[in-house]
Amino acid sequence: MDQSYFDRVYETTYRPLLKYAIVHLSDPTDAEDALQNVYLSFYRRIERYGHLDVLFPKAFLLKMLKREIIEQYAEREKHAVRPLEDVPQERLKDDWVFEDGVLDRAMAEDILMEAKRLPRDTYRIFVLYYGYEMTISEIARELGMGAEAVKSRLFRGRNAIRSYLTADDADSDSGR
Repeated sequence: MDQSYFDRVYETTYRPLLKYAIVHLSDPTDAEDALQNVYLSFYRRIERYGHLDVLFPKAFLLKMLKREIIEQYAEREKHAVRPLEDVPQERLKDDWVFEDGVLDRAMAEDILMEAKRLPRDTYRIFVLYYGYEMTISEIARELGMGAEAVKSRLFRGRNAIRSYLTADDADSDSGR
């Protein structure tokens, strides 16, 4: 088998396929698991039959990923998302720029750990917005939600994480 072929395909397709899986599954961990299963199946397939018949590897893998989602996570895929009530724009203003608060890797890891505690849909939005730099409208379209619902959940998620971080700062200042 041509290991360099698999490595090239993996490097060029991993990020867009993971983004697709995160959008279509309710939990980013499930998305990573589904994608791992797809790459393992793809690896075994090209090991057994070769890759000369795979003209468009990204499209081939996307089809495999879609099947994986249907087979293993069909129940979660059908989870209905109900848009939240419209939130006034004043509530969505955020003077603190979130990206500026991430000073080092340790803080980024703390933020990610706290983000994982958010409700699933909020976590998905958080990962798509900050991890994949998708816009509010792109996220809304991909998740089938209104833009205001996405903004509201992102706002609440940032506030929850900010509360956690400022509580840690207060604990550190008090000598705990």
